[in-house]
Amino acid sequence: MVREGMLAWWSRHRSWAPALGTASLVVLLAAIPAPLHPVARGYRDLCDQYPVLALLTRHLPPLSVALLLGLVGLGLVNGGAAAMTRLVGTLRFNRRLRAFAQPVPDRLAQVAGQLGLQDRLTCLACPGLAAFCYGFVRPRVAVTADLVARLDHDELTAVLAHERHHLRRRDPTRYLVLHALSAAAFMFPVAPAIRRRLETRAELAADRAALAVAPRGALAGALLAVLTSQEGVGVGAVGLSATEARIAHLAGAPVLPTIPVKAAVASTALLVVIGTAVVDLATAVHLVRMVCEFCSGTI
Repeated sequence: MVREGMLAWWSRHRSWAPALGTASLVVLLAAIPAPLHPVARGYRDLCDQYPVLALLTRHLPPLSVALLLGLVGLGLVNGGAAAMTRLVGTLRFNRRLRAFAQPVPDRLAQVAGQLGLQDRLTCLACPGLAAFCYGFVRPRVAVTADLVARLDHDELTAVLAHERHHLRRRDPTRYLVLHALSAAAFMFPVAPAIRRRLETRAELAADRAALAVAPRGALAGALLAVLTSQEGVGVGAVGLSATEARIAHLAGAPVLPTIPVKAAVASTALLVVIGTAVVDLATAVHLVRMVCEFCSGTI
């Protein structure tokens, strides 16, 4: 029973594991800062060669800077790995799409021409109802042939206008950056919630762009058709997501995903721990002496 309770607690709070691990690491380094000494000395030497570094961190002695650089380094490694994984997945996804490309039906070409998408449109012969924006350098809009056959003129216009907004804003690239930044901030439990909120705002903005050229009922009908059949688009694609917020928006009650209070409190607590450790290391004057005349004295 105790074991099951512990497992249940862990399943509910495992997203806090990076925060707890980071806080423990920071406290340990503040108490035993020896692993930070090489980085601190290296930074001190750089200050001698490039005094602007000392000016930029005038109130942060090298040992404190070493701690912050270590945390930033962890974030960059995790964020870079996440971005590379997503990028590779996107390129593979784009290659798979080419195998399903077919000539654009006349009805789809007509609607796309009215919206200025005729040169950036891909019609897919794969089964299912889906529409999404994909690609980074030159984004395109993909629509399955089944979806074209399912929707009427106004609904198809709403779908293409929604995806046109994603295309114009290069949202596949924006989503990749958001994913990388969220992964880089993995130690803060609030980061995924902020990412989801920003992604939802992008979806609602695309819906507003669609409503500027199509009736509300047409967009709602297209959304219903896609959501009742779609299992999810591939990585690197911006399609119909943030479902509950979009439905609420169409119903006249716009709402964004909330930021969990516990995640916000845990993230704030982690910032307090890091800040306290930085201050504590800054007062450890007996550890490494600064020799750069521009720096704040000792660490």
